[in-house]
Amino acid sequence: MGKSIILTRSLHLKKLKGMFGLFSGKMPLWVLILLPFFVISSALAGSIPGPIPAEYGEVICRFNERSPNQLFIIGMSHRDALTRLNGSKIPRVQAEVYKLGEWLIRNEGVELLLPEGFFVTGAPRVEKEGLKKAQESPACGTPLDLATLENHLSDQKSFINAEMLLKRNYPLRLKQVEDKEVYMAVNASLRKLVDCSGDSSEFFQVKADLDYLQEKRTAMMLQKIPEIINAEFREGNIKAKKGVFTIGLSHIPMIIKSLNENRIRIYSQPTAANQNPDSKTNLTLQQEKFNIAIIIPRTLAADSKVLRMNKLDQFFSSSTASSFAGTADSVVKVPAH
Repeated sequence: MGKSIILTRSLHLKKLKGMFGLFSGKMPLWVLILLPFFVISSALAGSIPGPIPAEYGEVICRFNERSPNQLFIIGMSHRDALTRLNGSKIPRVQAEVYKLGEWLIRNEGVELLLPEGFFVTGAPRVEKEGLKKAQESPACGTPLDLATLENHLSDQKSFINAEMLLKRNYPLRLKQVEDKEVYMAVNASLRKLVDCSGDSSEFFQVKADLDYLQEKRTAMMLQKIPEIINAEFREGNIKAKKGVFTIGLSHIPMIIKSLNENRIRIYSQPTAANQNPDSKTNLTLQQEKFNIAIIIPRTLAADSKVLRMNKLDQFFSSSTASSFAGTADSVVKVPAH
């Protein structure tokens, strides 16, 4: 690091000498005074990462941008929760998630990955092999292009996703963020919904329960994240309080709403089957002033139907979308629905 700064300073000095015709070695006093500022600012500018490449995705909003503690939330689509099969656009989205993660690893120094989903025992062979290869991975993975990634992630015969590939190719810490009990309850409710009879009243009752459980699940993950990041940093497993949280796009509106309000609200649906109480609690991420960026992969950001279904279209149809390179604190307000 020291050698690179000295080399950079030497190069900038030569450039400045050329600009001011100073090869004679006699510099005016004003140049001697200002030269250190030119050299320092130029060297620092070279180390500041630029915006996320537009071909991979887009930052739709940021919170607490001045804080050094960072959480990058990527809203994505993934395989069917029950069949584990890919949809038509999912391999492309997963490839973009990989490239976003790779960019954050290389440019932001992220070392911690927090994926949605519970790591069950007796995982498929591909998952076990991925974890094994991760232990043998070099310190810096070889970048893969989108087409290669998409082709690899299209395999329906084995289960593989962007997070598993990132873990395989880079020395990332992978930590559980799900609550097992709530996760299993969501899956049971989802299966019950799929198996519902033609009785519409039963369907709506089960759907209300599922909605409540999904909100509770999202809330518990959000509240658990600061604890995990702080613990990993405290134990010396990561160099900075930074992490990437990957989660389904449908959860993003609630996350943004909670960040705007600095708290989590979960409202129970008034049905006979749903006896869960309303709940409200302060959002730990905001209390600890985490610098949060919410990122949407390019394929999803370009799909107006998907954005509309997930109530995210307003971020792409107005000036509310923000640049990753921004420096001022910003909060994007979400219209009431």
